[in-house]
Amino acid sequence: MSTFQKMKENMISGQFLPGLIKDEKLLNVFIEIEREKYLPKHLRHLAYSDINIKVDKERYLISPYCIAKIIEKSKIKSKDVVLLIGSSFGYESAIISKLSNTVISIEENINFHRQAEINIKDSLIDNVVCINGNYSSGYKKFSPYDIIIFLGSANFPSEILLSQLSENGKLLICENYNSNLDEGKLFMYTKINKNIFKEYICDLNVPKLNADIYQKSIFSLESK
Repeated sequence: MSTFQKMKENMISGQFLPGLIKDEKLLNVFIEIEREKYLPKHLRHLAYSDINIKVDKERYLISPYCIAKIIEKSKIKSKDVVLLIGSSFGYESAIISKLSNTVISIEENINFHRQAEINIKDSLIDNVVCINGNYSSGYKKFSPYDIIIFLGSANFPSEILLSQLSENGKLLICENYNSNLDEGKLFMYTKINKNIFKEYICDLNVPKLNADIYQKSIFSLESK
């Protein structure tokens, strides 16, 4: 057994199961996908650790546990089209590709985007579309989306993103409850009869993702 395989098994038994992530299909996907192949070489030893990995001045990769918790709560179905915001090097896109029909993967950082394209191609995954674009704008061309996942914490999602949800579509995002901390609360926004409903899911330690771009209030949507 390789060192990475052992680390992966420890991640499942020591992080996922105690954190009540027990969906068998989801666990099998995390066992299948080799995260180390999606990381820069100098960070591969951290591939299965329970930390958010710093990869740029103000950018972190979310821990596998937090990724798994968000995906589990989204309840992705095999027919779903998923919009993934802040997709970095493509690992999360690869995970979701095994659970959904199509993944539209948005990354602002051009270098991260290019590496994600390489990683997805090398993994022979054909249902992920990598887009170099603005986080708050989503990608209208392929909307509406059944699921939108924001891989980072912010003040709240933009109205543009919410407008790209399908009927009964869900957007999951961690919102900051203290501007000085990375910790946030995971919320799910659901579109029902053209109205947006917000539901608290759980507390989750997810680092910020360009939160400054989210300045437009969505309270007008919540109050409808």
